[in-house]
Amino acid sequence: MRRKWLLFVAFSILFGAGVLEYLYLSGRTSFLVLNSRATIGVNGALVHGELLEGHTVAIVTIREAGKKHSYALFFEGDTDFTGDMGFVADCGQWVAPYLPLLLVTRNYPPCRRVFGGASDPGRWPLMDKGKSMQFVLKDQSTITIQR
Repeated sequence: MRRKWLLFVAFSILFGAGVLEYLYLSGRTSFLVLNSRATIGVNGALVHGELLEGHTVAIVTIREAGKKHSYALFFEGDTDFTGDMGFVADCGQWVAPYLPLLLVTRNYPPCRRVFGGASDPGRWPLMDKGKSMQFVLKDQSTITIQR
């Protein structure tokens, strides 16, 4: 009886891994991985938080007491002459879970993407600062992510 149970668990794990691999290879999902070396600063002061990174998307989460908030960073693949490397979207009430791996699909995480050109006042540009990234919020707070 114990052997049947072990066989069932092994089959379930392999099946789940196969489904995740299919979704990843088909482009329907991607993964964000925790960057444990990244540091986050708000207005020059280090704060508690983390960075989940992928190839084209990242999620930065600030976990200060009473001020938990997540932002999605969308990389455009190049950096222009001003240092603009992408844009930032607000995740609203949703805060990224504290996990080493996050699954990303078309509708998850529920962060609002702001569409428009570089001159769009609703667009929060993501600026390349060498070994760090930086963006400015509507309240003029500056968030810096040291990679």
